[in-house]
Amino acid sequence: MDQKTLDSICNQVYQKFPEAKGVKPKVKAYSETQSLLLFQTTSKTADGRSLPRTIRVIVDQRGKISKMSTSH
Repeated sequence: MDQKTLDSICNQVYQKFPEAKGVKPKVKAYSETQSLLLFQTTSKTADGRSLPRTIRVIVDQRGKISKMSTSH
């Protein structure tokens, strides 16, 4: 995956999850035609505590996002 495509995907993730802004993803092969991007960040709860968050993004070779999910 080239840098321009990766930057475009990251910008889409940053828009949906502002707390991930500036986090560089770990890129892993997901299938022959798809890649998995993992963003590790933390979010603040209402009472001020930190909560770890993982954002998983599955993209094809052209950079089209097919699935985006998050877990705490």
